[in-house]
Amino acid sequence: MKISIVIIFLFLISAHLSAQINMVSKKIFLDSLNRETTPDNYTYTRVITNYSQKSIRYVVTDFYKNGRKKMTGATLDRDNLKKDGEFIYYYKNGAKEAVVNYSDDHKSGKEINWYENQSKKSEKQNAWDSKTKKSQTLVLNFWTEDKTQTVTDGNGEYEERDGFITQKGIIKDGLKQGVWTGNDLLRKISFVDNYDHGILISGMSIDENNVKFAYSSLAEKQTGRKSQKLK
Repeated sequence: MKISIVIIFLFLISAHLSAQINMVSKKIFLDSLNRETTPDNYTYTRVITNYSQKSIRYVVTDFYKNGRKKMTGATLDRDNLKKDGEFIYYYKNGAKEAVVNYSDDHKSGKEINWYENQSKKSEKQNAWDSKTKKSQTLVLNFWTEDKTQTVTDGNGEYEERDGFITQKGIIKDGLKQGVWTGNDLLRKISFVDNYDHGILISGMSIDENNVKFAYSSLAEKQTGRKSQKLK
């Protein structure tokens, strides 16, 4: 009889602690594009550690399905990811991928990237102007996977991969310069862009049906639509 009472008591304590943990943190399921999904179709999970507490910043950690960390940092909004401070990103095998600093959800400060074998990939300097709402990234140094340095002190040849987009071209004084070529696997397009001091001045994309689209700004390139000019 005493044993049964003890078991019930321990069960109640366990349930109480579990409920407390669930109240403090929140777990959501994400698909491959970081959109919220169901537990049956998820690619990643996200845990907001101090979700139930009123706070200026909330600790957020994303996990791969194998249980290893994908990303960890802090968010200013517990319900919407608004990055602030240092974020650390990891490959699926647990190796560090990047350390990036953010200010009000924009990259700001030093950024370091590594290849999966942990050889250094790049060093960048990000800037965000909250008044003008403009951001800028300077590529300071870049190494290929075989450890060959192709960008030194902001000058050289650079190859960039950001999600589904790959592109390559010349870096001058830390900024994109001249002709850049690339592919967007998600939108199934290839493109050729022209940059001047990091600013996109013109470009042409071609989709899988060989349909061409000319653009003269980053906004037009991203939306696939011409911007209406004010008269």
